Amino acid sequence: MSKLEPGESQSGDHTVFIIHFLLNATIVAVELALVAATGWLAWHNAVYFAGVSMLLAFVIGLNLEIKRLAFEMPFYFARTSRLGQIARALMGSGHAVLKALAAGLVALTIFSGTEPQRLQMVAGIFALCVLAGSILLRRLTISFGARPARWGFFRMGVPLGILFSAAMSFFPPPSSLDVARKVLIDLPGRPGIAQAGEALFSLRLWIDDLIRRLLSGVIGPTWAEIAGIIIGNMLAGFLIAVFAVTVSEVVRIMEETHWRMRGLPVTQP
Repeated sequence: MSKLEPGESQSGDHTVFIIHFLLNATIVAVELALVAATGWLAWHNAVYFAGVSMLLAFVIGLNLEIKRLAFEMPFYFARTSRLGQIARALMGSGHAVLKALAAGLVALTIFSGTEPQRLQMVAGIFALCVLAGSILLRRLTISFGARPARWGFFRMGVPLGILFSAAMSFFPPPSSLDVARKVLIDLPGRPGIAQAGEALFSLRLWIDDLIRRLLSGVIGPTWAEIAGIIIGNMLAGFLIAVFAVTVSEVVRIMEETHWRMRGLPVTQP
């Protein structure tokens, strides 16, 4: 048997390094492609995006809601039975349906409109928030063994909503006259989805600005701005979390497959 020359060993190690580097680059590229596809669909077709949002929220939420109730019910009831299992399934399904409907409605109100430039900017902000959520979930998984689907679905909505709201606060709020004109005059008797979405977007910006102005007299302008960011667009945080969970789960599966190829231990989700 011939001995392996030192140069051949280094060449083999170099090849393995290149393979793993390319695999990691592919995982990053897939993550960015999924985020970009999310923003593109939200920008170009709000109805389809709302449908995808509802489907993802229901599919992800159905299993997680039932599992959550399995841990939660013993906190309230000392004894459980088969009837309790049926109740958990029904309640979990109901929660998943309600959250799916909320996700679809929020998607329509955010991305329906008649101003392409505004829709493009909002879709870009949304995609960046999804990417931030996905990166944070992967970091929590690697550093603390977090279960990304569970933590993302139930706990990431608030911080991602605050992030999205902070970015949206840079949009100039319309005046009361502009809102009245859009809602009472420009809006037809039977508005389409895009027209209704544009009116709702202006109305939401006006309400957020009204809340900040009302609070500024009580807690001061600085704290009123912070409170307005926290209050505004919080429902959007849940929608962002749904897509962040989806992207992070795809990335997790790809990364764990890569780790298994390298013979590294994998923590079960």
